[in-house]
Formats: sequence, structure tokens, C-alpha cells
Amino acid sequence: MPDPVIPPTEARPQVESLRTLGRLIRRFAPHKAAALGVFGLLLFRSAFEMGFPLLVAAVLDALAPVAGTGGSLPDGFAWLLVVLGVVMMLRNVFLYAAQVSATKLGQTLENELRTDLFARVLALRFRYHDENRSGKTIARSLRDMEKARHFFREVWFGYLEVGLLLAVVLTVVFLTHWTYGLAVLVTFGAGMTACIFAGRRIASMDRGVSDTYDDVTTALQENVAGARVVRAFGRETHEVRKFGGHMDRFSSKWAALERFWTGVMPGVNHLYHLCLPLILLLGAHRIATGPGSIGEITAVLLYVRTIHHRIRPLTRLVILGQQATASASRVFEVLDRQDLIPEPAAPRALPPVEGAGDVVLDDVHFGHGESAPVLRGVSLHVPPGGSLGLLGPTGSGKSSLVQLLPRFYDPTGGVIRLDGIDLQDLRIEDLRATVGLVFQEPFLFSGTVAENIAYGNPTISRERVEECARLAAAHAFVQDLPEGYETIVGERGVSLSGGQRQRLTIARALAMDPRVLIFDDATASVDAVTERVLFEGIRAAARGRTTLVISQRVTSVRWCDRIAVLDHGVITSIGTHDELVRTSPLYEEIFRHQQLTRVTP
Repeated sequence: MPDPVIPPTEARPQVESLRTLGRLIRRFAPHKAAALGVFGLLLFRSAFEMGFPLLVAAVLDALAPVAGTGGSLPDGFAWLLVVLGVVMMLRNVFLYAAQVSATKLGQTLENELRTDLFARVLALRFRYHDENRSGKTIARSLRDMEKARHFFREVWFGYLEVGLLLAVVLTVVFLTHWTYGLAVLVTFGAGMTACIFAGRRIASMDRGVSDTYDDVTTALQENVAGARVVRAFGRETHEVRKFGGHMDRFSSKWAALERFWTGVMPGVNHLYHLCLPLILLLGAHRIATGPGSIGEITAVLLYVRTIHHRIRPLTRLVILGQQATASASRVFEVLDRQDLIPEPAAPRALPPVEGAGDVVLDDVHFGHGESAPVLRGVSLHVPPGGSLGLLGPTGSGKSSLVQLLPRFYDPTGGVIRLDGIDLQDLRIEDLRATVGLVFQEPFLFSGTVAENIAYGNPTISRERVEECARLAAAHAFVQDLPEGYETIVGERGVSLSGGQRQRLTIARALAMDPRVLIFDDATASVDAVTERVLFEGIRAAARGRTTLVISQRVTSVRWCDRIAVLDHGVITSIGTHDELVRTSPLYEEIFRHQQLTRVTP
């Protein structure tokens, strides 16, 4: 059924806001018992809140006959005071219990939403990370979630409590006399309507603040991560100035939001105060004409005070609710993305093969969106235990081909098989447990050396960790570290050299005991001496495994059984090093140029 036609005004944002609000409310569903418990506590609290004005009215009406007479207090007056005190105490007890329970439930829901966002970001295809800056993702995880949390902790239950109190108060006041009820309904209805419209405007402005905050977070993240580059090029002043520009735009939008808040909201709150003179005027008329009393007026005024006491935070709750909805919509934009790697409906299991896997690429095509194809009809076969080098100039599609094997992306045409099974028929978890990757950038986590090696297989023994380090030619330098395998490597492994980090990433890949081992330009960023040391680890790691080595250097691939030359997404030649020197002009040119580069000072 097609969506209803909505005029291109504010209707569409309002519809989206209502949908987001509904989704936030539905997240309470798995916690019905806890939510009903909070609502029950609020119900009891409201009941005692409503009893307070009636008791005060009864006290005043009991005093009225003896006022100014000098007589004794009326019978039962002391009991009225005791009951009044008990009611006030129980009201506060239930208020405390409701607040504690609501905060606990709100924290649970907030944690669930944060976890869902984190899991979705990790599950999305790499295309999402290609299109979105990390600072934007961080902003949604921090600032937007910080605002969305208010909905779970106080906004929704605040709405329920105020709605309940308002319904009860209007009923009681209308029963007292319809003129009182009409005065309350008109003044408070006008105030709440103005508050809702102001809240929508504030939500829209807050969304703009969040968008500029993305830029601030991104600039901060990039400059912290690239601090060495900034200093190396003497760009500190430029980056500070650029960051200041982002802060100025953020501050400008934030100041506009504050001006609207401080300029409009006092006028909205003033509408509620108009109810007091109206009640006094109506009460005076009723007393003058006979049926009214001081106790009646006092009870109505206390009810109005009770509503006003709740309406004041309601104004804040409406604003928080609008901000939470605007921020949650940004979170749901990520949760709603369907760019996920599909799991097979009937997954197949890999055959129990020892050590190596059989890799086949059959007429594989690949491209990013509407851009030109990156790979065009690539067909390759790497037998179990064999090694294949992929060589080609920058932009030839080498890394794109490698990222198809663990299904970071799926081919747009053709098929890739591992041990005779289409990769898309395997569970993602099973596939990635059999493919070990060593990237060009040797990324390490903030933890110990042992934890980094065992990252992909946390249950392996210390003996296996050390064995993998030996195979990767890393054991010797690890032993020289202050705490050996328990040495903290620091954020991204910055306390180690590039070659040391790369050897640890090789050990990390080996710790998974993969059938297929892939080196994606693993020696591109190291010097010739370090490259030779890395080769010791790479060649040792490759024994008994199917190995793919992607590189722009002939020295990195010439030891492989076969070498494929990739140019503009097409395999132009394949063979051994000696064969390609004779038969492939591109390979021979790359080899000759690199030989000249090595011998030229």
C-alpha cells in the first residue's frame, strides 16, 4: 500500500518524528513488567498527590467555624493533621521508588540501544565505513545517544505521570465546579500547545547543532590520529584555525538554540500563571453568590499548583523529548541501513581439510556503486598449499580483489569458491575463521602483546601464542620487551616499530590457524632490511597454507609459485617470475624500474 501523500512542508518531519517516538516507546516492550512496575509506583504517588489538596481543604473548612471565636479546635482536627502528614510522607516514598526504578530501567534501555548501534556499525558492509567519517559515527554514539537516553530515563514516564495527574485534576476540578475546570483546561491547554510547537522548533534546531557537532568530532578525531603528520608539515596553526571554524559554526547554532529557548519559553510558562487570577475571580463570585467556600478555592488552587508544579518540568520534558527524538532519528538512520552482508538461508559447512584450502575465482566482476568496474572477469585458481602473488600498479584492483575473499564486499558478477563451496553459501563466521589477513597498515589494539596475537582466537594457549610469534619472526624482539608477552603495546601499537607491528599482525593471523593466508601489501611501508626480516615470517607462515600475496614490489611476490599481473581490473599475465620477465611487458617494466631504484643512490 503506498504511503499517504504528505505536502512538502513540516508534515514530513512531523510524521518522521512520530515514527521515531513510536519506535522509542516500543523498546519498552521487552521490559513490560519493569515498566508496569514504574507506572504502578507513579499511580500510587499520584493518588497521594491528589489526596493532599482535599485534606488541606477539609482542615481549612474545619477551622472556618471557630475562626476568630477563641474556642477550642474542632473534634478530629489532630487526626486530620496526622493523616495529612502520612499522605505527604507516602507521596515522597513512592516518588523516590519510582525515580530509582525508572532510572534503572532507563539505563538498561539506553545500554541496549548503544549496543544495537555498535553491533550494527560492525555488521554493515565496508561501504558504510567508506562513505561515513569515523567522527560522525563517534558523534552518534556519544552526543546523540546522550540525548536519546533522556527519553528512557525521564521523558516517557514523565509524560505518563503528567497525563495521569492532568486527567485526575481536571476530573476533580470539573466535579467541584465546571467553571474551575474550564479555566484550567483553557489556560493549561494553551500553554501545552505552545510548548509542543516550541519543542518542535527546538528539535529542528537541535538537529542542526548535532550535524555541526559531527564536524567538530571528526576534526578532533582526525587531528588526534594524525598528530604526527600535522606537526611534520607544520600545520598546527592551520588545523587550529580550521577547528576554530567548526567550533564557531557549532557555537553559532547552539547560541541560536539558547536564544530561542530563553526568549520563547518564559512566555509559554506565563500562560500557565493566568489560571491563578481566573480561579480567584471565579471563587470570589461563588462565595459572593453563596455556594463557594475558602476551602473549595484553596483545594482548587492547590490542584492548579500541583499541575503547574508538574507542567514546569513538563515543558523541559517536551523539549528533552523533542531533542531525544531528533537525536534518536540519527541513531535509527544507522540501525535502519540494510547494507548488511547476507547470511545464507541454508549455510553449507566446509569439508574437513587439513591445513590449506582450494581457492577459485571464476569470472569475477566488482565495482563500487555507479563507478567504473574495479575488476572485470578475473579468473584464478590457487590449489591447496599453493601460493599466488598479485602484482600491479596502484589502482589496478589488487586490494579490492583481496577484500572479496573474506566477504568484506561481494562480487557483482561471477563466483568465488573455497574448497568447492561458493563463499556466499558459507556462514560469515565460518568463512572468516578460515581466512587470515595481514593488512598494509599494521593495526594493533591497546593491550598486551599476547592479547593482540590471540585476538582472533582468544582461547589459544600461551605455547601456541609463542609458536605463532616464532613463525612470524617476532619471538626474539618480544622477549626483549620490558614485560615480554605481557608488555602493553599502547594505542594502535605506537610503542613498536612498523616492522615489529607487522610481524605481530602476521602472528595474529597465524593464531587463527587459517586455511587461506592473505598478505595485502604487508611490506609496502617498511624498508628493505625490515622487508627481508618480514619475509622470514611470511614464508614460514605460508608453509602448509594457501597463500595470496598482494604487492607492488616484485621482491614481495617472486618467491610465490605463480604471479598474476593485474592491470585496470584485468589479469593480463600469469606465470612464474622468470616467465613473466620474458612474456609480460608490464611485469618486466615494474621489475626493471625497481631494480634500478634499488641500485641508484
